[in-house]
Amino acid sequence: MPRALLISALLALLDIVAGARGATAQPKAPPDFSMPKAQGSPGSVIFSHQRHRAKVPACATCHAKDFKMKRGASGPITLEAKQQGKFCGACHNGKAAFAIHQCDSCHKDNPVASATPGWARGAVRP
Repeated sequence: MPRALLISALLALLDIVAGARGATAQPKAPPDFSMPKAQGSPGSVIFSHQRHRAKVPACATCHAKDFKMKRGASGPITLEAKQQGKFCGACHNGKAAFAIHQCDSCHKDNPVASATPGWARGAVRP
C-alpha cells in the first residue's frame, strides 16, 4: 500500500473516532439551583442536573417534553400537574424514580414535611 494512501486512511480513521467521541459527549451540567417555594408547597427544592444526568440519557429527555430550556419559562410547576405525569411527575411516578408524594425527598428544608408522620407519603398538609 502506498505510504500516502496509508496516511490518508489513518487520518480518516482518526477523524471518525474524534467525531464519534464528540457526538456522544454531553455538555457540562448547569450548577444546582433553588426552585422557589410555591403557594401551598412544603418548601423550596434544590434541583441538581448532575444528579439527574446519572439516570437521564440526554437533556432532551426532559427539555423537549415538559421543561423549557430557559429557567422559569415552563409555567407553574404544581403538585396537580406532577400528579398528572407532567414536569417531575413524568419520571417521579414510583416506577422510574421515587414517587412525587414522597415530599421530603426533594423538599428537604421543611421541618413539617420531615417531622410529620405520613407527610412524606402524601398526607394532606397540616
